[in-house]
Amino acid sequence: MAELMIARVRLPLFSIKHPEAFQVMSSLPVPQPSSLIGLLAYCLGVATGLGTRALDQVRNWVRGEKLLAARAAPAEEGLPLAPSSVVLRRFRVVDEGRVRKEKREALTSAIEREDFKALKSVLEMKLMDALYREYVMGHELLCAWAMGSDIDLKPNWLYLAQRIGDTESLCAVVDVRAYEVEVYEAEEVRTKFPTPMEYLAGPVEGPHTVAKMCDELRTPRPYVIPCEVKMEKRKGGLVIPIIKPSEVKIVYERPIRVIEAEDFTLTAFWPAKETGRRRRK
Repeated sequence: MAELMIARVRLPLFSIKHPEAFQVMSSLPVPQPSSLIGLLAYCLGVATGLGTRALDQVRNWVRGEKLLAARAAPAEEGLPLAPSSVVLRRFRVVDEGRVRKEKREALTSAIEREDFKALKSVLEMKLMDALYREYVMGHELLCAWAMGSDIDLKPNWLYLAQRIGDTESLCAVVDVRAYEVEVYEAEEVRTKFPTPMEYLAGPVEGPHTVAKMCDELRTPRPYVIPCEVKMEKRKGGLVIPIIKPSEVKIVYERPIRVIEAEDFTLTAFWPAKETGRRRRK
């Protein structure tokens, strides 16, 4: 037996960049598994006092196959997700102003002289950068973690989460549920959560997109992400891109571990091993 924790996460926006994106930060439609591992480690570190050491603990659970999967999907209720690109301007006063001597001296000198023009020039030309970044304007996500029953982690600790990914992606956990589930093996699976793309035996059925995401151990892997990405016309003739939840049917060449509870079905981190476990068609 295993446990499946489902957290309904409410957030105004998030930006989880594609692993190989550089300078122009395009966002994934949903948080990647490694981002959810970071969220879980944060909650564990705060609740137990482990601090940043909790990340090593959670990664050890993944390596030991005690934590089987971490997945996120758009919630079916509420508003659809909508991607939007912005220019993010950041003042690098703390790091650049402290690390680079010439910039620190120029900033200090301008302040001492009360030279507003020079101060403005240092801040806006030497201590600031601009970055094109895509954000997903959201409302609610479903975040799921499947783990063995021997892991000492209380579901209510997930309420401690404050963000997913970077510091701009603030969130609030509004509901957490835990289910006792059985892990079985199957070549065919229907799921609303991202699933690895390796070992596909045929075309994917259902609306989806394909993207490379970092798995639970930060290794980039191709994933099938069940969602419908399309342009939709709103009042006033405004056309916007939206991301809606969907379900896909996938057939694999080899058995893969499946975790199932009520309306939630996830595939495990690794393809199933030849362990003699029961297989379900």
